Amino acid sequence: MDQPNLSCDAEADRILAMYGSDAPTRIMEMLERQFLILHHRSQVALGLAGIVVTTTGFSGRLIAGTNALAQGLIIFGVGLTMLAAVVVVLGVMHLRWLTHQPGEMVRPWLLTCLAYRDKKTRFYRAGILLLMLGIALYVLAIAVMLLNPRADSLPSREEWVPQAAAQALQESPAFVAIESTLSEDRT
Repeated sequence: MDQPNLSCDAEADRILAMYGSDAPTRIMEMLERQFLILHHRSQVALGLAGIVVTTTGFSGRLIAGTNALAQGLIIFGVGLTMLAAVVVVLGVMHLRWLTHQPGEMVRPWLLTCLAYRDKKTRFYRAGILLLMLGIALYVLAIAVMLLNPRADSLPSREEWVPQAAAQALQESPAFVAIESTLSEDRT
């Protein structure tokens, strides 16, 4: 059963009752452990985002070549994954030392630190949500590719590339040069 979230004031009261207002060192150690957990989890999220980018480098072209749906899914999946990495880096990995938090007395300082921790936690949760959506779209793109294993089961490039773009491509000097090089190699 989920516990209701405590307000910063209620949490500060609980911490001060447990540790005492004359034990700022122990309170800081407890907060440091919480920030450490948040940063470790953020590093895992960044690692997952890195795996998506690396995998895309190896197989993204193959997946995107399946059809327009797979193309859109992989583009949006990788885009959301990268957005998740940006949110985590800027929102969670940004450093502001606990000793730099304002507050002359233990309670005001503790309230500031708890608010800072909660803000980082919200960024972490937003980043994880974006990451999971991005990975889900990426996996859907792979599923589209796997559901179309034969080349003849896919629409041809001419069917899903607009005709004008295909015509312009075939008439481009680069395409003509490649085509003539390939036909020379065949003879």
